[in-house]
Amino acid sequence: MNTWMSRRAATSAALMASFGRERGIDAETLLAGTGMSEEQLVDPGSEITGDQELAVIGNLVAALGDRPGEGFTLGLRYQAAVHGIFGYALMSCSTVREGIEVGTRFFDLTFAFSRAALEYAGDEVRFCLDDRHVPADLRGFLLERDVSGILAHWQTLWGSPSEVRRVEVAASLADRVVPVFRDQGWCVETTAATHAVVVDARALERPMPTASPEAAAVLLRECAEQLQRRQNRGEFGARVRGVLLRTAADGPSQEDVAAELGTSVRTLRRRLGEEGTSYRVVVAETLGAMAEELLDAGLPVERVGQRLGYADASSFSVAFKRWTGRTPGRRRRMNPPV
Repeated sequence: MNTWMSRRAATSAALMASFGRERGIDAETLLAGTGMSEEQLVDPGSEITGDQELAVIGNLVAALGDRPGEGFTLGLRYQAAVHGIFGYALMSCSTVREGIEVGTRFFDLTFAFSRAALEYAGDEVRFCLDDRHVPADLRGFLLERDVSGILAHWQTLWGSPSEVRRVEVAASLADRVVPVFRDQGWCVETTAATHAVVVDARALERPMPTASPEAAAVLLRECAEQLQRRQNRGEFGARVRGVLLRTAADGPSQEDVAAELGTSVRTLRRRLGEEGTSYRVVVAETLGAMAEELLDAGLPVERVGQRLGYADASSFSVAFKRWTGRTPGRRRRMNPPV
């Protein structure tokens, strides 16, 4: 099942086209095999699939010879306005803590292909990026681009990059990207599997210079609605979600869901793919959101697991982290019951 079929604004592809032109790469080369036209790049309302954007990235990386540092340079262009409502929502947050947590919650509204999670550890906060599912030949370029964009964005929001202690890079990409980050003046360490931007926790309660509680209330609601529209784009996907919600306590398998809908597993996968999603993604979105609501309501982890068809808290916790990028305990500490 293709996991990159969800739709997104063409803004990032347009940025890469401009970046390529400055390096002598024409639009025809960048759009080869993507099914996209140059008109889509200049239409502010145009949408493309993640697959199409990855194809543009692949063409750009190939044309550049995958030169280290190019991704970092490109990432500097991903400022707030590029991300639309999401970017302005970050700017309106009251504190650095709120900004980081909102950024993690709505990370799917960015142009990244990695998954984000927050980890609090003593006097540090790790904004983690997991890109192990990203095509291997694009991981280095995209890590440069995304970390560069995060650092540039944070510097704009906070007025200073001093709160960033270091960048952590997975060993598999260390040779490729560590010299790039160090050349840019950042402290870099190598880790086992995932990457992270590590922030001094003492900065978390610092007020954001562009804070606006009134604007935040509106923008965060719009972010939630936009994310919901992306998740519920197709009619068939909505039917799958309905079955999952109705039968969650029974722990339905993919075969069970297909049978409930009167179709085969193969057809279920095909129809979800046509709507730009996959069964795995629908399960993560649906059950992840349901679990978060139950945890926020104060139900014990064991009870939440039972409501979602898990025999014990341990297996539920593993699934919850797979869906959301964090443990149930971390979710509860970030969103204590009222």
